[in-house]
Amino acid sequence: MRVKFIGLFFIILLGYAVVLLTLPYVSVYYTYFAIPALAVTGLFGFGSLKNPKLTAAFVFIITLIAWVATLLTVSYVGVYLSMIVLPILGFSALVMFMESKQGNKS
Repeated sequence: MRVKFIGLFFIILLGYAVVLLTLPYVSVYYTYFAIPALAVTGLFGFGSLKNPKLTAAFVFIITLIAWVATLLTVSYVGVYLSMIVLPILGFSALVMFMESKQGNKS
C-alpha cells in the first residue's frame, strides 16, 4: 500500500509540474486538488510513525514548494489556495515544533 502512495505522489507531482510549466491557463481548481493531494500522498507514502518530525518536515517542505511554485506560475490564484495551504503548513509546523520539544526533554 505504501508503494502505491509513493507512486501516486510522483504521478501527481509530475502532472502538477507539467500543468504549471506548460499550459497557458492553469485552472485554480487543479491547484486546490494537487497541493493537498501531494501532502496526503507524501504523508502516507513517505511518512513514518517512528519519526513524525521528519514526516512533518517533508509534508511542510513539499507543500511550501508547491504553494510558492503555484504563486509564481499561475496568474490568478485567489485567497482560497491560502485557505487550503496555510492549515497544512501550520499543522505540519506544529508537529515539528512539538516533536522538537519532546526530543529536548529526553
